[in-house]
Amino acid sequence: MIVAIHADAGPGVGLGHVARCTGLALALRRHGIIPVMLNAAGSALTAHFSSHALAELRCEVSVASLQHAVQRVGAQALVADSYRLDRLDLRRACAGLKLVWFDDTATQPLAADMVVNGSVAAATLPYDLPQGCVGLLGADYQVVRPGIVARDRPGPVRRLLVTYGGADPKGVGPRLAMVLPDTVAVDFVVGPFADIPGNLPPHVVVHKAPSDLLPLIERADLALCAGGQTLFELAAAKLPAVTIGIGEDQRPNLETLSRKGAILFAGWVDSAEFQTDLDQALNKALTDAALRHDLAAKAHALVDGHGADRIAAAIRTLLA
Repeated sequence: MIVAIHADAGPGVGLGHVARCTGLALALRRHGIIPVMLNAAGSALTAHFSSHALAELRCEVSVASLQHAVQRVGAQALVADSYRLDRLDLRRACAGLKLVWFDDTATQPLAADMVVNGSVAAATLPYDLPQGCVGLLGADYQVVRPGIVARDRPGPVRRLLVTYGGADPKGVGPRLAMVLPDTVAVDFVVGPFADIPGNLPPHVVVHKAPSDLLPLIERADLALCAGGQTLFELAAAKLPAVTIGIGEDQRPNLETLSRKGAILFAGWVDSAEFQTDLDQALNKALTDAALRHDLAAKAHALVDGHGADRIAAAIRTLLA
């Protein structure tokens, strides 16, 4: 069985879609299914797919291009993770194939055989699934990269991990650089579609588009991150997180996680009080060991790291 997978990516999109589709692709392979990545972002993703030994076929961000690519690879199913494709058009173009959508908002037509939303807030969204459509909704279906190991982090914060997405259309990086403490080591991750901030303190170690974030997650004691896909990987690793809101698509996750006490939310980057609120939240997390322990435990209770395998098993059943 062959499953084609298309994930949106680029300067205005980031890498969250690619990260979860990569996690699913690796899970599909473990379940005896051949994944083929339909890459519309060009050479920026080739090294990423190659590092995971994933087959890649270049295409464009269009229904016609995806239809042609799916036919070329001989896929029996297409997994799509994109805001830029017309879902009804894709359904018509891929008639005869099983169509699986990653969906985060429940605001677009759900013309699919399966819809996946691994958000902790999925149950609160107004999903109206078509007859016969399988809904995989909730944190049991959250995809994280393989190899994440949960561990407790007792003691003081010695190393801070900062990550805010594959792109930086709102110029968040320089604002985060302004609040970095000089009392701890800092790993500062800059995505492939973002510029390295020019105001980083000299003690900060910059990681430009790292091929693997896992070693940085493993050695960190605290994270400062946005509300995208990486946040769930931190939860699976039991790494406590101070979080910021960048895009509206992050709102359901951030509000639900904050309400459940699983993150320390520092505010939205568009807020006039953002810089002050961020500084206060980060200082609180750095100095309050009990808070860090509580955040990590509650986050990990929501995301166990096995969502990709659950989705892969469901896709295998769909194709049977």
